[in-house]
Amino acid sequence: MHLYRGSIELLDYVFYATVERGKVYEIGAFIHNYALAYALGLARGETYTYTRLTQKPHYEEELTPLNGRLYLTPAAPQSVVNRLMQWNTLREGYAYPGKPQSIGYPDWGFARIFRPGSRFTFYLFLADLSAPPDAPALRDLLAGQTARVRLGKFPAKARLQLEPANQVIEKSGSFLANTFLNWRDLETDPQVCDVVATGLPTRLLARAQFADEPYYEAYFGPDVVRLPVRMRFLARPLAEKRRGRG
Repeated sequence: MHLYRGSIELLDYVFYATVERGKVYEIGAFIHNYALAYALGLARGETYTYTRLTQKPHYEEELTPLNGRLYLTPAAPQSVVNRLMQWNTLREGYAYPGKPQSIGYPDWGFARIFRPGSRFTFYLFLADLSAPPDAPALRDLLAGQTARVRLGKFPAKARLQLEPANQVIEKSGSFLANTFLNWRDLETDPQVCDVVATGLPTRLLARAQFADEPYYEAYFGPDVVRLPVRMRFLARPLAEKRRGRG
């Protein structure tokens, strides 16, 4: 297994709504690994069509083909600065066939967003270095180059780089995962963890402590990172399917 540490530097203001408190929409201090997979071009969804009449995710169909080839973790904050901005939405002067027209009242609110210069760290697992998924941004990163992608609800520029691990050792036993993890992508629950976010599409965890599980111990210079071996996109079925509603 080839393991890389990725860095993200925001070059523009980035916004997505994690928590809505009345008229204030707050961004969570992370970059979700599903969003990162789409931004890198590893999965392609409805965002690549010219119009979007519905907003229905297809994570299982679009992300699970990567399993066995590649996996990446959510990006944890390293240096994050927020800004509070006001926004307004006026009446739409156009309509798409099949799309319900908005009620038209002027709307307003406040958004807490990331400022340019904010930095995040994620980890990339690659099974076969000779046959990575066909994505130009990933190809540049693996070649040691910088890649530029767009993130957030209003796609904003971000700069990414990868650093290969000096050494990766597979072990088994108790360990503390010292980065953010996606609960839905874990095959087993940790004994103890901190919940970073509980919103859709899945909760994110920090400081997850596991018992008697296989894990990778990766060395990046003086830094040592421990990560579960058994991680893959949507390792757990969607809640709707578990309840027999889809």
